[in-house]
Amino acid sequence: MSIFNIFWVINIISLQVFLANSYCTKSLVPALYVFGDSTVDAGNNNNLNTNAKVNTFPYGIDFNNVSTGRFSNGKTFADIIAIKLGLPMPPPYLGVSTTERYQIASGINYASGSCGILNSTRNGECLSLDQQIEYFTSTVINDLPRNFRSKTKLRHYLSKSIFLLSIGANDYMLNYLKQEIITNKSGNPEEFADYLLDQLSSSIKKIYELGGRKFVVIGVGPIGCIPGFIIRKPNFQDCNEDVNQKVKPFTNKLPMKIQVLKSQLSGSLFTIMDTFEFFKEIRNSPEKFGFTNTWDSCVGEGGKPCENRRQYYFYDSAHSTEATSEIYANKCFSGTHLCFPLNIEQLAHTH
Repeated sequence: MSIFNIFWVINIISLQVFLANSYCTKSLVPALYVFGDSTVDAGNNNNLNTNAKVNTFPYGIDFNNVSTGRFSNGKTFADIIAIKLGLPMPPPYLGVSTTERYQIASGINYASGSCGILNSTRNGECLSLDQQIEYFTSTVINDLPRNFRSKTKLRHYLSKSIFLLSIGANDYMLNYLKQEIITNKSGNPEEFADYLLDQLSSSIKKIYELGGRKFVVIGVGPIGCIPGFIIRKPNFQDCNEDVNQKVKPFTNKLPMKIQVLKSQLSGSLFTIMDTFEFFKEIRNSPEKFGFTNTWDSCVGEGGKPCENRRQYYFYDSAHSTEATSEIYANKCFSGTHLCFPLNIEQLAHTH
């Protein structure tokens, strides 16, 4: 990264800290806390020893042409949701100095590219979901109390904040499916989904115990339809349905698991996003959503991005463009069928 770009990254983080510290009552919720993988990583991996970092061109070309570490040409789903809630985009936890973290009262992003729900899921160094929650624990115990005069006010703040989790895809791409290739054995997809959901539930319970009550949980999408997995033949391309069928049990079982969790955690509220069916809707009528290409990566050979980025669903071989994130965020925030049983706007207003 050039000195010029480093300067702008520092300024963006400083601006986010300032905005967070200037939090006012115009926002729909006090804060947005983000946990997850590269779908919502805002730059945590920049500070880790891993190849899964994107703090260089062509990433960030539509984020003031600054490669902040987001796996996109621009803003992520979490960034856009924060803006819709009236909040500044949550800065990456590892991108803010320990002396500044206490100043942030509008939420922090703990997400880390290449990590998953399981500690064994990773490609190089990354922040596992357990590690992300450990950092959030430090935020609740060491940083936030400096902004609140009483534990009661802190509990109220946490209970009104939103906790977004976008994680699980890497547990398939870098773990389950990878092990199948190595061992040439097909594990039971139903059992693996149950195991993942049990671990995810345990993580949500930890956030609940720390004070969280409002959760947005994003299901794993059709991995077999991303450019890195699709089947390509001369004059023909299609999703890898073998991969999709291995992933689908996670999405199918997620609503019931959340329902059980809701019954166990008094006062908890959940929004679930099912990307499987909505992706099919986009793929069947791409022009309806402004897309001309839902199969290929916008970034071509030599790392050159396409010029018509708003017409591409995918930015690289695994991640979506800002245009795609905007569609999902808009539908999930105020729509009626992508996110259920509450959209995010309803979740924000529900007490």
